[in-house]
Amino acid sequence: MKKILELNTGLFPDAQTVSAALRQMEAAHRVESIDVRRRDMTDEAWDRVIEAILGSDLTITI
Repeated sequence: MKKILELNTGLFPDAQTVSAALRQMEAAHRVESIDVRRRDMTDEAWDRVIEAILGSDLTITI
């Protein structure tokens, strides 16, 4: 079982398709999704993003 991190940046035009595919993978892998589009993210929130990236086997940016 791999840990997959999905970072939602709002930059990928077909993000819904990728997100849907990741939801199907949840049965076989741990999938975490973080939305980084918010402009009011605190330093602590960004620290959690970095920890999630470092702790994942695969990071997908959409």
